[in-house]
Amino acid sequence: MARIAREITRFPSKKAIDELFKKARRVVQHPGLHLLVAPKQRSIGHVLIIVPRAVGSAPERNKIRRQIKSIVYEHKLYDRSLDCIAIVKKGATDLSFEQLKELVLQAYDKNHK
Repeated sequence: MARIAREITRFPSKKAIDELFKKARRVVQHPGLHLLVAPKQRSIGHVLIIVPRAVGSAPERNKIRRQIKSIVYEHKLYDRSLDCIAIVKKGATDLSFEQLKELVLQAYDKNHK
């Protein structure tokens, strides 16, 4: 896996995450997923993925995390001028990969045009 794939989900400190939340605004609201975007803070766009235990078992939560990271990496969304926060809700386990991809791309496209 390329270095950039690991780097897009790493934040240097809690302060960086707090700043991201202060600047972020919700662009996609779905029963299973809320997506917030903000201007990027560093050289590449990052994604913060929040998956609470209520969503499902550990393998289900990890699968959703991996899918969101994959979408961001494969579509090179980190090159855009945005940081993203993905707040996963209980209904997210019912989403197919294609539906999840559509929601994530929709969040980036709404702010890139």
